[in-house]
Amino acid sequence: MSPRVAAMCLLLAAAGCHGCREDHPYVPYAIGSSEHERDRGDAGEGVAPTTSGEPLAPDAGGPAPAEPAVMAPPATARWTVGSLVLDAPPGLFFVSGVVRDFDGDGAPDAFAVVRPSEGGDPGQLAFYRGTPGAPSTAPLEPQGTFAPPQALAREATCAPNARLFGVGARSVLVELGVVCPPRTTTPPDRWVALVSGGTAARMRLAATIVDPPGAPALSVEADLSDRDGDGREDVALRVTLEGGSAPLEPGPRVTALVAWLDRPAGWSRDASATESSFASLASQAMARARSPREAPSVPSLVQQTRALWRAVCADGGAPRLVGVAGTGTITCGSTRALEDAGLAEVKSYVTTGDALRAALALDRARVSPGTARPPAKLAEARAWVESIAPAATSHAVRAIAAVPQSGKGHEPAWGPLAFEASGKLLVRTRAGVVRVDPEAGDEASADDVTAWPSAVVSPDASLRWIETYDACDGVALHATFASGDDVRDVALPVPPPLGDRCAGSRGAPARAFPVAWGPGGLEAVVEGEPVLITPESNRASFLAAPLDSPTRLGAPRSPDGKTLVVATSVGLLVRGTGKPRLLRAAELEGTWSEQRDCVVSNDAARAACVHAGKAWVGTWDVP
Repeated sequence: MSPRVAAMCLLLAAAGCHGCREDHPYVPYAIGSSEHERDRGDAGEGVAPTTSGEPLAPDAGGPAPAEPAVMAPPATARWTVGSLVLDAPPGLFFVSGVVRDFDGDGAPDAFAVVRPSEGGDPGQLAFYRGTPGAPSTAPLEPQGTFAPPQALAREATCAPNARLFGVGARSVLVELGVVCPPRTTTPPDRWVALVSGGTAARMRLAATIVDPPGAPALSVEADLSDRDGDGREDVALRVTLEGGSAPLEPGPRVTALVAWLDRPAGWSRDASATESSFASLASQAMARARSPREAPSVPSLVQQTRALWRAVCADGGAPRLVGVAGTGTITCGSTRALEDAGLAEVKSYVTTGDALRAALALDRARVSPGTARPPAKLAEARAWVESIAPAATSHAVRAIAAVPQSGKGHEPAWGPLAFEASGKLLVRTRAGVVRVDPEAGDEASADDVTAWPSAVVSPDASLRWIETYDACDGVALHATFASGDDVRDVALPVPPPLGDRCAGSRGAPARAFPVAWGPGGLEAVVEGEPVLITPESNRASFLAAPLDSPTRLGAPRSPDGKTLVVATSVGLLVRGTGKPRLLRAAELEGTWSEQRDCVVSNDAARAACVHAGKAWVGTWDVP
């Protein structure tokens, strides 16, 4: 249960919060959480082919293969491996080891993972240095050990998990971690480190990894090669995401490089390698977006690309890979590739003819963090949307004197505007309901209409939608519902927005508004994604098409329920029984993304919204 929902329980449940919830085969060459992947069951089925954003190394020959560790027999404290006899530190037992000449003196050395036989201790890495000419039967004691930070999860309910590989000429990449049941806290689950042998072994860099529930599986590989041709061994980490579980759809395999160059003064981050990785992914997405056959796969690819950026880059607000030694903060800075990937998503929806999602995807692309948005690119994307949703310019826009009574705070609410079947507009005010004639501009009290409530409640009034929020785990947004003394938290199939705005134990609010709530569930738009939420069963999914739910006052639908209006950055997108179109007005240009509580008439010739606390109504040609 998230801290945010726990707080809701305290606020809303005087009688207690009754609704609050509280080995994969050995695979060489990859550092990853195999148990984490196993827990996903068949989530990997149907995943698209590997999509890599990894540029070629300068020598174009690729890295030398990693050397997988030898697994130790169970409960072994003295282990004969290769030509060496190793003694584990007191109270610890061997898990795996790699034997080779790590210090260049001609004698074999070893790195080994050791840990207690029971409990949730992830263990440590031990280095054994061989001596030229020493008897091969003489047991070796560890010359040094490397342990994960104390912040790593160590609960008794967690199961330890370790991976070890020889990489480069004289180094190993080790991963020590645990697989834990769902828990309220989010300490790091894994620690990955690059350690080199020598007269004394040294840790070159290290990072921790967090594995939130439902997140795609994250794995790390290492490439030690001379990337810049200066004769020094540089480091690149290949970070890969794949799959994912409910509420998100499993995503394709995507990879990015995080590289450091070995300089005399220390490690120097090669940010261009990361940017090239994401540029390659964006290019692949755009190529697929132009193909009617491949376009449906692009949104999943773009979502996974954003998840990869969020997992690697501190700029994303909730990184899963966090440097703790040698790496410094892993920032990606300005990355135009994210916007390019977003534009590929726009193109894919245009290719499949989904004007609403195309316009909403353009909104997401426009707010990619750290980018200088070329006007020409955005103008081109806007033209794509207009090709399937032609723009119409209003005949007149009238400001309304009646002050609309909108909802307060971040609680989703039914809007203060509603059209009648006659084409007249109703405005809910503090003093009552006002009727507006869009043609004549007359405003009069509508005494025959009862002010409708703003609260979003289920048809049987047993549930109330009280919040949509980002839990700051970098995985998915959540919706919160109150049911008497209980609070229900539903994970949504919507990833959090990119950027560093999410912070704090209580999370951050997310933009959302209701569309309809009928027997099939709650239809809503959350951070630009149409979704269907069924809080009774704690489930949510993308909404492919509107349900035949009853319409109601304050909803962004026409009185007959056949037409929907959504404010986007390129205009009011109106979708009904005919061809979708964008409604625009010269007086409102530049404000479309700021419009709220929009409504539309039955003939789709009138629309009204609230902007900066004031209402307006416009008239267009009948489509």
